[in-house]
Amino acid sequence: MGEGEKHDRILRELEKIVGKGYVSDGMEERYYYSSDPSAEPPSLPEFVVMPGSVEEVQEIVRLANRERVPITPRLGGLTLSGLAIPFGGGILMDLKRMNRILEVNEESMYAVIECGVTTGELKTYLEENHPDLWACIPHAPPSVSVVANILIHGGGQVSLRYGLNSDMVTGMEVVLPTGELLRTGVCAVANSWFSKYCLPDFTGLFIGWFGATGIVTKAGIHLWPKPKIRDVVFYRIPEVEDMVKLIMKIARSDVADDIYANSWTGTSLKRYYTPEKPEGMPEIYLDVLISGDTEDEIEFKKRVVERIVKEARGEGLEIEDYSPREDLKVAMLMIPQPLPFMDMRLGGGAEYLGCYIPIEKTAEAYWEGVKIAKKYGFQYLHLIRPFKNGHLAAIMYVFPFIQKNPEEVGRVREMLVELCRLALRLGGIPWKPSPTLQKVVLENADPSFKSFMKQIKELLDPNGIMAPEKWVV
Repeated sequence: MGEGEKHDRILRELEKIVGKGYVSDGMEERYYYSSDPSAEPPSLPEFVVMPGSVEEVQEIVRLANRERVPITPRLGGLTLSGLAIPFGGGILMDLKRMNRILEVNEESMYAVIECGVTTGELKTYLEENHPDLWACIPHAPPSVSVVANILIHGGGQVSLRYGLNSDMVTGMEVVLPTGELLRTGVCAVANSWFSKYCLPDFTGLFIGWFGATGIVTKAGIHLWPKPKIRDVVFYRIPEVEDMVKLIMKIARSDVADDIYANSWTGTSLKRYYTPEKPEGMPEIYLDVLISGDTEDEIEFKKRVVERIVKEARGEGLEIEDYSPREDLKVAMLMIPQPLPFMDMRLGGGAEYLGCYIPIEKTAEAYWEGVKIAKKYGFQYLHLIRPFKNGHLAAIMYVFPFIQKNPEEVGRVREMLVELCRLALRLGGIPWKPSPTLQKVVLENADPSFKSFMKQIKELLDPNGIMAPEKWVV
């Protein structure tokens, strides 16, 4: 049988599974799903399919196994690091139709959602039906998938206190690469999704794998009490080292909801076209977000932050009070926050390499990142946030570029590799690394770690159909 006959047969089978309106082999649809704004090369899928149920996902996976056709799952498609590009062609599975919110338990504070639920949909649903609860929502467009943010270890507005979204999973439903269905957590043995204790924890087999071990179709997630009032205080800090010391002190006090720092380039209206810092402008702008149910609680937390700042100044730290324009304060309190720093240059293209590092290494990561950006001819924009009460910090290196300029794309790729090696040298790890950077990470991995990864992948995906080019060992 020729390739054309095989193609037509697979297309007919996909149409039987999801209906003709939800599958295409047309160039327009294939082109749309072939790339993202990252520096990773494009790759055309052979088919695009949109299942509407877990049963349809299972049938598609079984078909792919029979035909030895690769599958790349996609949710919001906003990771900006090539994780949903269908390398190897095959089937691009867009899961956006699976967007039901199945349960919200107010007493145990959890929700059960399908994988296509976006942060905007969940936020709106909770506001309308459960206004005393909120979810951990990333600073990203509201079209981002909640489950996708879990699977890439993303954070949100409560991550300073409670950790990353991957820490907030209570259970999962997963279609394995063979088409079998697996549940993890209490939902595997009882009619409840409140916890993943006290069973063997299989959730780690699917978080951080970028679709290489299975397709998560449902997840239970923790919700949190929603405060009635939120406020923010601002500081400007000339020295990065002083900023790191201050955020460590505030993070450990347990009074802040979030701490958010950005380099001076994040405040400039010409952020990507100003080669040198204007005279008199501090290097760092720091936002400390607090919340409470009463004005007295807000004022108490402000006084705690002010005391910490006063003590830090007494130790020699240079910290300036700062009052921005009112519209900036309003923007900082929005959930999700607008992301003006992600504006693109003409020609499109945007990368932001996030790295999770030991918090004490933040200043070194900052200044070495400045050197690397300048080496490759890019203006730097750094964003910094502590998580889990200061147990780790995230630093994001943000770069727009002209995606249609091969020379500039090449420079971006080389720069990202060097930044990845920097994070690893400092004892950190790149967040949601692209396929290119996954190779760099694995170069530094312990041989037994890589061997175990390979064994898991071969056990779960014996025909090697899932997410080509993801964590290739």
